Amino acid sequence: MNVLCLGAGGMGALAAETLAGFEEVGRMTVADLNPEAAQRVAAACRGKATARAVSVEDAAALTELMRGHDVVANCVGPFFRFAVPILSCAIAAGVNYFDICDDPEPTLAMLKMGKEAEAAGITAVVGVGATPGITNMLAARIYPMFQKVEELHAAWNIEEQDADKPEALTYSAAIVHWMQQCSGMILEHRNGRLQEVKPLEGVELYYPGRGTRTVWTVGHPEPVAFSWSYPEIERSSCFMVMPSLTADYFRKLSKQIDAGRLTLEAAGHQLVDEAKNVSFLDHILAVISGIFDHPRLPLFFVVAKGVIDGRKATVAATVKANPPGMARSTGIPLAIGVHQFVRGMVKVKGVAAPEKALDAQAFFQELAPYCTFPKPAPNGDILDIVREWK
Repeated sequence: MNVLCLGAGGMGALAAETLAGFEEVGRMTVADLNPEAAQRVAAACRGKATARAVSVEDAAALTELMRGHDVVANCVGPFFRFAVPILSCAIAAGVNYFDICDDPEPTLAMLKMGKEAEAAGITAVVGVGATPGITNMLAARIYPMFQKVEELHAAWNIEEQDADKPEALTYSAAIVHWMQQCSGMILEHRNGRLQEVKPLEGVELYYPGRGTRTVWTVGHPEPVAFSWSYPEIERSSCFMVMPSLTADYFRKLSKQIDAGRLTLEAAGHQLVDEAKNVSFLDHILAVISGIFDHPRLPLFFVVAKGVIDGRKATVAATVKANPPGMARSTGIPLAIGVHQFVRGMVKVKGVAAPEKALDAQAFFQELAPYCTFPKPAPNGDILDIVREWK
């Protein structure tokens, strides 16, 4: 099959290079607004790829580029600006579509485009990255354990990173996304329906076998996807795990954005600048804050509450190891999702979230060899699922 990879940034590069390693993937095109970046990524794709320059804001040119490919792997963000128009082009071109969309509003809008996609005869799977993506597949893995799921939450932990090779915070579409989803209103599934609520609410979360700590609500696609895939659940949120001092800083930025004193871009630049100028005292205070905010929680995880065998139960799922770095943790799952499609494993038509479209067991089996942080899991068993009756 022929694959069009949109976006030649860090995540797009890892997705393209991983896809190039699959024998079922034939010709590839790497497209980006920056032709040099596209050429650089294409050159790393084992002789399978050619480079093209394209603006995703030029719908006619993008639609024409999509034709002649079997599937699009989209890594162009921020997704709250570009996801829906790019999917619209894929529908117009009659080309299958996968992305790493990490914004809830376009996730909902794209899920609502299911009939259009189905009428065009295409499959579109949205949010196949780290979170969303790995988190959705963790949910798919534990959901069948329950007779009834009452709550289903996803979380990502900004405290956990590779201490030997820490990733410097740099300005990017991901930073703008972060500011977007920590300000204004966010979508959460409460009392059985999606609602708009304020972000950065402190919630006491119990993780089986580890304990309870305060986590912070953030706008993200998982509550939207879970409410769409599992409409019977009563509540779903996405949480950031971070020290309380960090949450206080995000609240200050959020208030300035909401008051119109900072744009999303300006807030993102301020966050990056502050991260570069953190003093030793600030670092010590953050460490102290982290001590009081214990227990430590995994990098990505889901927690579900409901009924198993007629008894109340809480189940948490995470992976024991991850691909090192956010680019790998996001780009590689996208490649694995597309790989399932080119192998004929994805049967849904229309638009779906990963938990409804992909095979969870096969996903984690294929992901395991890439998971080396903090260290590879013995025998490739990367899942860590804990259950408590509660």
